[in-house]
Amino acid sequence: MSSEVTAAYAPLLRRIHWATAVLFIVAMLIGFYCGLQPPGTSPRRELLEVHKSLGMTLLFLSVLRLMVRAATKAPPEPSSFGVLLRFAARLNHLALYLILFAMPLTGYAFSAAGGYSLKYFWTFSWPRLVSGSPGIAHAGEIAHDTLAYVVYAVVALHIAATAWHAWVKRDGTLARMWPHQGNGER
Repeated sequence: MSSEVTAAYAPLLRRIHWATAVLFIVAMLIGFYCGLQPPGTSPRRELLEVHKSLGMTLLFLSVLRLMVRAATKAPPEPSSFGVLLRFAARLNHLALYLILFAMPLTGYAFSAAGGYSLKYFWTFSWPRLVSGSPGIAHAGEIAHDTLAYVVYAVVALHIAATAWHAWVKRDGTLARMWPHQGNGER
């Protein structure tokens, strides 16, 4: 095996990462836009259905991602990483994983307990595990809305760090997760 192949995450994990990144950013932008619109108006209602559906998709992709990550070996970190950089990277990745679970779960709690729609892309409804609980709905709403600001910061930091590694350090960090490694996979 070439070092290029061993220096990258597993192909399936890379695909899940980029699918997650695209869906997460789309869900984040829709959520931000909907937050600026008056409740109960169109297209806010319709876009929130898409936002919630993307959130549930991300939740299941995150479970799959953890399973694949547990079953595969991570490539070694570049030797240029110091202790502080390794710690910051791991902390940011932990925050991203926590967010990938917390956002859909708090959004679900808010919608389910608050009596809002739980449709998945207008096809079926998720089971309403909590319902008619204003306390849970309120807690879910506060947590979801508060975590949104954490999301903006953590995602911005992740993107900035990726850009720094790719264009300033040029240390090959991005190649570890880039979809195509030049090893014949497509």
